[in-house]
Amino acid sequence: MGYFDADAEDMLEVYLLETRQLTGQLSAVLLEAEKKNAFAEEDIHSIFRIMHTIKSSSAMMGLQELSSMAHKLEDLFGYYRETYGKIEKAEPELFDLLFAASDYIEAELGRMSQEEYQPSGTAEIEERTDAYLNKAGEEEPDGAEEEEKTEETEKMPIRPPAAVPEALAGKKGTVVRIFFENGCKMENIRAFMLVRQIGNLCTCVETWPGDLDKSGEGSGFISENGVFIRFESEHRDEVLESLKKGLFVAECSILQDDQPSAAEESAQQEKQKPEDKGNSGENREAEFFNVRSDRLDRLQNLSGELMLHMLTLDTELEKHGLEDIKEGTAHQINRLISEMERTVMEMRLVPVNKIVPKLRRILRDICRDQGKEAELILHCEDLEADKSVVEYVSEALMHIIRNAVDHGIESPQEREEAGKSRKGRITFTAENTVGELRLSLSDDGKGIDELKIRERAREKGLFTRPEEEYNSQEIQELIFSPGFTTNEQVTEYSGRGVGLDVVKNILEGVGGNLYIHTEFGRGTTFTIVVPLSLATIECIRFKVGSYRFSMPARHVFQFMDWESSREKRETINGRDYILYEDRMLPLIDLHRFYHLDGETPEDAIVIYMKGNEKEGCILVDSMYEQKRIVVKPLPPLFGLDFRKKTGISGCSIMGNGKICAALDTETVINRYEREDINGSLYWQRASLHSGKK
Repeated sequence: MGYFDADAEDMLEVYLLETRQLTGQLSAVLLEAEKKNAFAEEDIHSIFRIMHTIKSSSAMMGLQELSSMAHKLEDLFGYYRETYGKIEKAEPELFDLLFAASDYIEAELGRMSQEEYQPSGTAEIEERTDAYLNKAGEEEPDGAEEEEKTEETEKMPIRPPAAVPEALAGKKGTVVRIFFENGCKMENIRAFMLVRQIGNLCTCVETWPGDLDKSGEGSGFISENGVFIRFESEHRDEVLESLKKGLFVAECSILQDDQPSAAEESAQQEKQKPEDKGNSGENREAEFFNVRSDRLDRLQNLSGELMLHMLTLDTELEKHGLEDIKEGTAHQINRLISEMERTVMEMRLVPVNKIVPKLRRILRDICRDQGKEAELILHCEDLEADKSVVEYVSEALMHIIRNAVDHGIESPQEREEAGKSRKGRITFTAENTVGELRLSLSDDGKGIDELKIRERAREKGLFTRPEEEYNSQEIQELIFSPGFTTNEQVTEYSGRGVGLDVVKNILEGVGGNLYIHTEFGRGTTFTIVVPLSLATIECIRFKVGSYRFSMPARHVFQFMDWESSREKRETINGRDYILYEDRMLPLIDLHRFYHLDGETPEDAIVIYMKGNEKEGCILVDSMYEQKRIVVKPLPPLFGLDFRKKTGISGCSIMGNGKICAALDTETVINRYEREDINGSLYWQRASLHSGKK
């Protein structure tokens, strides 16, 4: 058995979800506060609440170290909340402390699901917190405590020790008075949390003084006179027990006990209108609930399998001449499956801007370590994409932003000498372009030095043909080679050649592409293009010889007749081109491109296709269908560069069980423009054998 007992094990998933959300909120608050070098009153309240919640839930899970650390930080910000209300000039040490605590929590959350999990110690962070709290206490303004007490005395009515306050007197229910331990501080917040703790057990709760979470003045009154709580509840004993066991509670005495009878409670419930019950907050909250992502993954896989089986069923019905069933019952089932698949996709959508806090954090850390200055500029629409897609691109973007600061953004002195502002600018842009997610990270740094790339490529033997034949784009793409780096020294962020090759592999795994645009001395833009969903893709299927291919329908713009376009075709330097509108575009005959058997028929079709960076035309024998299909990634045995060298990005299963190869539009055009079409392609005929009809 692991670290958690059976009860805690059942709650672990919810705990992980809620705590990750809280650390995300904490990171966002810290990054904004550090940008302003100040904590506003709302920031302090937010951090206090976050730490209090983490403290309580961690204690419930038996995570005493984490709970103790959160308690220390809660006290620290409770002190700032009560003493100053805000921090106008925050010291770097405070941010370092809070980021260290955030990193610790996230690291622990990442390990808690492991069977061998054991909590790590928090002694260092707690010692730093205590030291900072002691330092802050020494800087408290003279006379602040006396001034606070004077104001409390003037503003708060002092009742006799045993009297029920007028605001609570004469009402039904139980009235208690609670004193907290001496020196615990933040008595009003302690009282506020007690009230929240019993809220679910009570039908009515009120306190004197009121507005506990907003009134710092109440702290002194409660310290001297206690807090008075009136509650009405069917669980009177349970509420009293909860109050007596509350954190820092020294005494809980009953001043009045006048609970309504069971008959009165029943009559009161009868009077409640049905529409009032229907509009309760609890019912509204019940409309939303968290679903485990692995269950959504399974549901998505099941919907994909249903689609594959329906393709087979349609083929069999057509083969046996059962068109009525195919167009009737089978069509309706097909429609329902498509609707279910679309619903599952919508359930998996998450905001793309959830990536932003991670980018801000990694930018902050690397700038601090390297002594550079940079800000993140956002042009991020309210877009949503599949959860898996967002997770993949998040990892890729983190590598890119490290690369942008490490290799692109200059030091403040270098930037000033180059006539730039001391602080660099990294711009993150997100947009939806016809079923695809397009993300860009642009920096205003020094750009990519092609001479340095050529020098390192020679050293590593990366040139496979004469160097002078490589164009600028091909030189830039060498930085995606495994182990490639232009840094001479190994640092925490670079020098090992691990980074952009990882980005390339991540994107190829999800059917995405990565593009570079750079200008030496001006900056570089990395653009990622990925499908919004990894589940199914709207594709067109076509036939070439005895093989079948597919490509995303969003890249197909026009179909043209092969025979009628003869006058528009021209051969230039051994490659075929076709005049489309006012420009000559590559014309790719897939028979010759993949060395396939057979001749192009007279009624062949030319398809005009356009990706994000490239456009061209392909020649196919005939169209098969347009359909939303499940495209599976290629198995690892094909190798990492298979897609780059062939233009094949995945495969799907036809209704007859045969394989249909999925084309990557951009890669196919790139290969055609770069390779000798008469035989130097990596692709071999045997690779397509499984796709033969």
